[in-house]
Amino acid sequence: MTFPIVATAVIYDPYVTLPVAIVLGLVGIAAITYRAGAAFGIPVALASFLAFDWYYVKPTHPVGPPSVHDLAEAGLYLVMATAIGTVVTVAQQREVASEKRRGALAGEQMALRRVATLVARNATPGDVFAAVAAAVGGVFDADIAVVAHYETDASVTLLATWERNPGKLQVPINYSLGGHDISTIVFQTQRPARMADYSQADSSIGVAVRQADIRSALGAPIIVDQRVWGIAIAGSRHPAAFPADVEHRIGEFTELLATSIANTESRAELAASRARIIAAADETRRRLERDLHDGAQQRLISLALAMANAESETPAELPKLKADLLGMRNALKGLADDLRELSRGIHPAILSEGGLEPALKGLFRRSVVPVEGDIRIDDRLPKTVEVAAYYVVSEALANVAKHARASVVTVRVRRSADTLAMEIRDDGVGGADPGGGTGLVGLEDRVKSLSGGIDVRSPPGCGTELSVTLPLNCEQ
Repeated sequence: MTFPIVATAVIYDPYVTLPVAIVLGLVGIAAITYRAGAAFGIPVALASFLAFDWYYVKPTHPVGPPSVHDLAEAGLYLVMATAIGTVVTVAQQREVASEKRRGALAGEQMALRRVATLVARNATPGDVFAAVAAAVGGVFDADIAVVAHYETDASVTLLATWERNPGKLQVPINYSLGGHDISTIVFQTQRPARMADYSQADSSIGVAVRQADIRSALGAPIIVDQRVWGIAIAGSRHPAAFPADVEHRIGEFTELLATSIANTESRAELAASRARIIAAADETRRRLERDLHDGAQQRLISLALAMANAESETPAELPKLKADLLGMRNALKGLADDLRELSRGIHPAILSEGGLEPALKGLFRRSVVPVEGDIRIDDRLPKTVEVAAYYVVSEALANVAKHARASVVTVRVRRSADTLAMEIRDDGVGGADPGGGTGLVGLEDRVKSLSGGIDVRSPPGCGTELSVTLPLNCEQ
């Protein structure tokens, strides 16, 4: 009240006119209202009017009733003070609302950046689904938020759920489309939609949502490769709780989610394509090994036997012919041995017939560098895993022989319930570069085609250690 009362008091000064006092009083009321609000500013205006009027009360007020001019000035002062208090309060409220909107927008942008960061880092779909559900629920002040996927059988599967008060939403993980609910509306229209009053929802999911006290909801489609892949939903326990543009703002999150899903599907398709290529190459090797074994090798063996018969039937008086036949027989035998080694390198028959353990032991025996093997496999493994594991060890031993200058190699193979783990370690010079053309690139492709992991540690002067894990959950 300082400014209005001072403004009134200065009227005592004969050099200060009444309009100046009124202006100072109004300025004071505006300042107080802006700082304290209308609930305090308007009473100040009334008190200031009383102080203003006090000037006209005896002994300072002239004796007699106030003139019309006095009353007009006093009324104008009171009206203007009250109007200014109200206008300032409205402006203050708008400023607070604007600041609140700016804060909400900043929170929304921050949430978008968090989701975008997950997408850029190729986070798992589950992490991105959960982040989007939490962002939609928190940013738009919802009571629940859901990310769901439309299945090919006209049903919806919940992938991530966020609740302000966990435990109240009891809905099935998978439910059928149909009826009047957000999931069905968005699926049919392929556009954002809202239900201001969920009491009219007549589907099974609508009944479950109503039981969780959800009164209104809206959703935005997740579009992947021009098809409706899923939906993001926000629900509230208050009817018509969401502003007009929320479903379209949720669309910014679903666009990021669609990018993540598309990236994941592309990576899955790439991995599947790589696996098909490797499987086709392995099948070609097996067929070539069978063709060599059943064709060229058998013919060489037959020729060697025929040569042995011819040698035995050659008369003793033809020693040169006998020696020539012996030489040709030995050459055929050597060629058959070379062809056998070649076919073993293409695809060892023992791997298909006896499994990984005997195939690896055969590799150990043929290795140029001595091998200390420790293999613990109880039973046959999936065919693709056996082939991958064999070629990992085979390539690793070949690299050691060519580059490592090692004196010994240690190979450990362990099978757990769902994983095959291998460690190949040498005491050589180290410094192996996975991208340097040492065959490790091909091994990485083979391992990752089975969703396995590969790690190479090769500090210079400290040898090389290759660690590989292969999941066993693949087809035989």
